[in-house]
Amino acid sequence: MTFSLRICILSLIFAPLTMAWADDVQPRPAWHAPLAAEALTLDLVRAGQRYVAVGERGHVLLSSDGRDWEQAEFVPVQATLTRVTFAGGRLWAVGHDSTIIHSRDMGRTWSLQHFEPEWEKPLLDVHFFNANEGVAIGAYGLFMRTSNAGHDWEVLNMADLVTSEAIDWEEAAQAADELEGEHADDPFNGFDDFDDEFYDADLDFDRGCYEFMECHLNAFLELNNGHQMIAAERGYGFRSTDRGETWEAFRFPYPGSMFGLLHLGDGGIMAFGLRGNVQFSSDFGDTWEILETNLASSLKGGASLGRGQFLMVGNGAARLRYNHTTGAFSLSEDRLGSSFVSVLVAEDGTIILAGEDGLSYE
Repeated sequence: MTFSLRICILSLIFAPLTMAWADDVQPRPAWHAPLAAEALTLDLVRAGQRYVAVGERGHVLLSSDGRDWEQAEFVPVQATLTRVTFAGGRLWAVGHDSTIIHSRDMGRTWSLQHFEPEWEKPLLDVHFFNANEGVAIGAYGLFMRTSNAGHDWEVLNMADLVTSEAIDWEEAAQAADELEGEHADDPFNGFDDFDDEFYDADLDFDRGCYEFMECHLNAFLELNNGHQMIAAERGYGFRSTDRGETWEAFRFPYPGSMFGLLHLGDGGIMAFGLRGNVQFSSDFGDTWEILETNLASSLKGGASLGRGQFLMVGNGAARLRYNHTTGAFSLSEDRLGSSFVSVLVAEDGTIILAGEDGLSYE
């Protein structure tokens, strides 16, 4: 199934058991894995003067300096957590089993807000605009939103929100067929071991995705003036000019999946993803330019380094730097090295990398 294949990108190990406690249960110390900081870690966020990382088996790690980490006292799930966000003094994390957890004490303890394992729809990103309003997105077009800090979540599907389409369907089908044919003789699609099972998920071009019923929503980006954008699988993207009330579907020029979006600060948007593809738009996605990166490994996460410098990370220890002023890329990778999924710049300038083997630094 597409679901199981997609999860191979997000984690190497499925949590064998998921447990949940209601919000009114008194927190008690959680079991602490002795090597949690070296286990699969999927996202990082700075929360005030604290750093928070999340990953497999419901691990939540906390640090005051970005180097010395300890586990949270109480986390109500053992589901893999894929993303974490901070807004209005609060934290939210999402993950497998359509899990949403929430912390009011800077990550020390967490409560459960949403949990639906029978859906078989992992949540892949979460964003809060303020302390009350937020969205969570995930597999098979799953779109959730809240206006009361996650106490209640409205469950929708992107198919219900799309009111217009900027897509040439004939051209989209042709591009997908060309992508599939290009790698027809390569059973692993040129990926390393961290990505090989994604082959069928992305290149078996299910026509049902034409109608946005099956497209996974991978990354959410908030821009200015109520503009928002979502990067999805198979070359699809979605954009909104009314704070997410309605959405327009569009196509990236590259017909493979995009896993991340970066706001470059001057209206520019960078999308990155499958096979090292990076695409740039200066007009909110009306037009896109495919940029040459000389990278074949998939890119999974990105962050601003400041002063017009950006860093994207991915499989094979890929670290792709971009200078927005000059338009130049610089690449470092080790095809036999650890795969990175997320990156964060600490207050002292240290680059924290999260991925297959936990946390590392530059």
